[in-house]
Amino acid sequence: MSRPSASSEESYHVQHSPFGAFASFTCGLVDAPGGFGQSLRGPAKQNLYIGYRNGPAASWRLLPFLTPPKSQEGAFTGDTTVVQPPRGFDSLRPTDYTRTLGWASDTWRAEGGRFGFSLLSPFGEVPDPAKMKRAAARFHLAPLVTGWIEYDNRTGSSPVELVFGVGVGDDTLRPLGDTAPGLTGFAAGGRFGYATKPGRNVALKQGFDILNPKFLDHRGLHVIAGETGLVCTVPAGQRKRFPLVLGFYAAGPVSTGLTASFAYTRLFADLEDVLAHGLKEYRRYERLAAQRDRELARTKLSDDQKFLIAQATHSYLGSSELLWHKGKPLWVVNEGEYRMINTFDLTVDHLFFELQWQPWAVRDTLDLFVRRYSYRDQHGLSFTHDMGVNDFFTPPGRSSYECDNQHGCFSHMTMEQLLNWVLCACTYAAHTGDRTWLRANRKTLLACADSLRRRDHPDPAQRDGLLKQDSARVGEGAEITTYDSLDVSLGQARNNLYLSVKALGAWVLLERTFATLGLHPESAAARATADLLARTLTTKFEENTGFFPAVFEKNNCSRILPAVEGFVYPLFLGYRDATDAAGRFAPLFAQLERHLSQSLQRGICLDATSGGWKMSSTSTNTWFSKIAIAQHVVRSLFPAALNDSARAADRVHANWQRTPGCGKDAMCDQIRSDSGEACGSRYYPRGVTACLWLRE
Repeated sequence: MSRPSASSEESYHVQHSPFGAFASFTCGLVDAPGGFGQSLRGPAKQNLYIGYRNGPAASWRLLPFLTPPKSQEGAFTGDTTVVQPPRGFDSLRPTDYTRTLGWASDTWRAEGGRFGFSLLSPFGEVPDPAKMKRAAARFHLAPLVTGWIEYDNRTGSSPVELVFGVGVGDDTLRPLGDTAPGLTGFAAGGRFGYATKPGRNVALKQGFDILNPKFLDHRGLHVIAGETGLVCTVPAGQRKRFPLVLGFYAAGPVSTGLTASFAYTRLFADLEDVLAHGLKEYRRYERLAAQRDRELARTKLSDDQKFLIAQATHSYLGSSELLWHKGKPLWVVNEGEYRMINTFDLTVDHLFFELQWQPWAVRDTLDLFVRRYSYRDQHGLSFTHDMGVNDFFTPPGRSSYECDNQHGCFSHMTMEQLLNWVLCACTYAAHTGDRTWLRANRKTLLACADSLRRRDHPDPAQRDGLLKQDSARVGEGAEITTYDSLDVSLGQARNNLYLSVKALGAWVLLERTFATLGLHPESAAARATADLLARTLTTKFEENTGFFPAVFEKNNCSRILPAVEGFVYPLFLGYRDATDAAGRFAPLFAQLERHLSQSLQRGICLDATSGGWKMSSTSTNTWFSKIAIAQHVVRSLFPAALNDSARAADRVHANWQRTPGCGKDAMCDQIRSDSGEACGSRYYPRGVTACLWLRE
């Protein structure tokens, strides 16, 4: 859990999101709005009214999740002297409350713990949607998050009021009771809404000023106004907790190219159905969230590491999207603020999380890459960078990102994506034991192996294992790696150290996979290629400096931490022969340990200012998701390379995700290592690579 404190550590947005709905209720940044967002690239801009007051004459004390809205009253009355709402409240400061972020919860407490508010994002193992029974599917795929608001008034002498409300500015919300008498709350059309159970201690408020509405209809509301809230009363001498359900609903087709609707629309008739289901199953969702929280809390990880895992998981869920296309599930993870569909660079990193919770997602994504987003160039088979953007599936064999004749960002990633398919496919098959799928993809795996060899050199006699042949698709440009926005140390694909070790990992996995398929000559050939590549890499080590160059061209002197990233796959699968420092690749391991020991120094791959880990010695653009992989591999395989400064950097990385830094954008991936400011990849899912730490 994140460590409660009275500081700026309390100020950061979190995406509270259902599984597969591409939707988030975002809040947590001090003095900033948030609220309901569907398919957005960042937080919504709705005021949130969450707090309490000790009696009708007292001022409300609200969590600081709002900014003064522009009053809509004057637009109707013509009165230009209207005081800007809301009035009559005190904004709680971080010194007034504690905040605890769990793996599936986010909880604030004030008044010595008597006031509490929590949002729950329960998640767990999701069975294959193509095979789930209806009742199970409704539970797992419901587009909702839950929560509660409470007050312990057992020592009080007068009632205490609680408020949970949302203001949508120019938009309006409707009372849910008009269409669903069993629900108390508000909704924005049929798109999103919030509810609790009806009761005599629960009332509705709606007006231009939610805290002091002055225009009231026959039931005490003003439905033309956009500020809404639930007001719950806790009598003196009692402690009461009120359940909350926050739901989303997007009906009809939501994508083009491949026309698909959200899978949950097959299971729920409308938003009211979603909210009623959430209240009916509330305790079950609450137990599931508590189970996840306990699992993370019981680990031996530091508070900072737990915070990073929790924050990353919340943002991953916020980018997840399960669609239904021609009678079958269609899995998508959107690329955060960029909203690209199933970016393969992310798929290969989400792999470890998804194999734990929904392994079918890996399988289905790989199948779609083969079926629609594969292509052949002069060297053989490969795959596109992504499948489209912003719910638009691009035509077969083409991505939304890759352009011709480019050097740097937006060029093709043919070598990288070929490796990604191999690594995902072999890891999925080995981890799940899905032999049926593996046999069905035998020809694709053989074609991938042939394509990898040809990208070394078309002439077998001239091969040394390194990938060095650009695709014809680049034209006058050059292939790049996933580290597209870094400098040449990680941007260039050809003769790249990072990509070479990743290829080594792929050949190790292909050796095992071909053996499983009974393809023993092919397995032996993969082993020989891996050994050849490892030997070649040892010749690139600079004995005089103790480093590997990041690129084996043009006297490159950059030093990189992803030199060991490719070992995460055999490490994950427990392939001891390939991950034993005294084993098969012992000479290479010894050199990599020297490289890491010297790289993990201030001013090289530890930032001279902050002490955070940097991907490259020559770039301050560092990526948290890749830091998490590097940390896992180093701690597991090269522990002697760690020093006290490298171990202490988790606090730096956690603080980057708060304010000042990246807090306004939930989980961020691309960060300036010296300032801690986000420079890209906001609202981002890939930080779930940190879940690898749970295996240590």
